[in-house]
Formats: sequence, structure tokens, C-alpha cells
Amino acid sequence: MFLDTNFNSTSSVLNNIYQNFAESAMKYYRYVKSMQVGKQPRAALLIETLESMVDMAFVLVKAKHRSQASQEYACAVSKRQVQWLALTAFENVLGRKQTRFQPVLGWVRDSLEDVRPKDRREAARLGKVAQKGQAVFRGFKY
Repeated sequence: MFLDTNFNSTSSVLNNIYQNFAESAMKYYRYVKSMQVGKQPRAALLIETLESMVDMAFVLVKAKHRSQASQEYACAVSKRQVQWLALTAFENVLGRKQTRFQPVLGWVRDSLEDVRPKDRREAARLGKVAQKGQAVFRGFKY
């Protein structure tokens, strides 16, 4: 329901997506930090995990459930929007803890270049979503 554009504005859905990814990024960070230094996964696995998470998120956002109640489900959000929001959330969260995540942040920043909005209005719209999302989580300690 939080991602359904039949019930929510597209802006609300984009905000929900960003906030979900920001929370996931915080959990991702805490999970890695909780491991002993010698037991932490290598950057390649962290990047692969993040990439899979973003891909799966889009599949789930667009999935139509087979139940009668959800046949009217619609989500007018593109894959590029989901990717950009996810990568931006991870950049914002991990950027605060960058020492441990340099290779992951490098991959995130390179990937952001690939999905950057081509339209100025869309870039401004997504930028506002990210700013609003950052404000929500600004005081969080993780």
C-alpha cells in the first residue's frame, strides 16, 4: 500500500522508497560493523549484496500479487528512479562512515552516474526526495 500510486502520490511513493533504503543502509552498516574485523565480508561481496538488493527491490515494487485485492495495484516508478534513490540513500548513510566503506562508496558513486536522471525536473524532484529523507534520519545514530 505504501508503494501503490493508486493510493499515494508519486512523490509519497518515492519518499517511501528512499526511506526504506536509508533504513536498509543503516542496517547494512550495523551488520558489517558487528562482525569481527577479520570476519567482515570483502568489498566485492558487499557490493554484490547491494546490487542484488536494488535489483530485487525493483522487482518487488513492480510485482503484481495474484490476490483479488491487489489486482488494482499500480506503481508508477521507474527502475532508474528506484536505483537512484537506493544508491543515494546508501551514499548518504555510508558516507557518514566512509573509512570502512571506501570501495563500496566508490561503486555506489560510479553507479549513480549511470542512473542519474537525464531530465532536470526529474533530477530536482529526486533531489528533493533525498533531502527530505536525509532530514528524517539526520539525528539517527547507527
